[in-house]
Amino acid sequence: DVNSWLVTFGFHLHNAIPGFPVPKFDLTEPSYELVKSQQWEDIPPISGVQQQVARQAKAFLSLGKMAEVQVSRRKSSAEKSWLWFATVKSLIGKGVMLAVNQGKVQTNVLNIANEDCIKVAAVLNNAYYLENLHFTVEGKDTHYFIKTTSPESDLGTLRLTSGRKALENGINVTVSQSTTVVNGRTRRFADVEMQYGALALHVRYGMTLDEEKARILEQARQRALSSAWAREQQRVRDGEEGARLWTEGEKRQLLSAGKVQGYDGYYVLS
Repeated sequence: DVNSWLVTFGFHLHNAIPGFPVPKFDLTEPSYELVKSQQWEDIPPISGVQQQVARQAKAFLSLGKMAEVQVSRRKSSAEKSWLWFATVKSLIGKGVMLAVNQGKVQTNVLNIANEDCIKVAAVLNNAYYLENLHFTVEGKDTHYFIKTTSPESDLGTLRLTSGRKALENGINVTVSQSTTVVNGRTRRFADVEMQYGALALHVRYGMTLDEEKARILEQARQRALSSAWAREQQRVRDGEEGARLWTEGEKRQLLSAGKVQGYDGYYVLS
């Protein structure tokens, strides 16, 4: 009460007001200031930064009423794992949403997207993503897509039929076209490569999924074979033992031509 507070600060009303009753204090009960000081001593020290973080976290949690998400470590065939969004800068750019649904890319453009972002989204839209066929090619994380439609519409969107072009959002676009005769029929192919930093996306037109998979796997085999010959050449140059005991003539051929005639690479499963 008020009288207790006044006594705490040294004001005694019975000394100032005649007839005011003298308060009775229980000597076994600690005073208010003693109790509070003991309580503060029991509380661990907290910095101003920690107080601010706790205050912001409490305010953030009060914004929504969503139920807590329970993530189970066990995955069933009917349930899909949670997909988390990255905070790094997107290849496509701001205002473009991209998703892969049943192997097919779907894009959605917001009104804040610039013209170049819309172009890239149009090229990737409705493309089939070869999910298990991405490799590191020349230091770039390379992913492959295929579109069964004609390339004219996308090339018109890019305003590029061949050559290279740098878009305003920093993406380098390269377009190449070729024709070949397959079973007596002339087929036309087009390739669009979009490269940004260490990421590269290849979109190919004019092939089926099986044909493109076979082509990509063969390219990967050729890269692995070239890398194996380069390592073998370096071993011979350094005077080390190679994958086999080369003759002096084979060593000279390996050092001059980069490989030895009559030998080829093959897959080894381990």
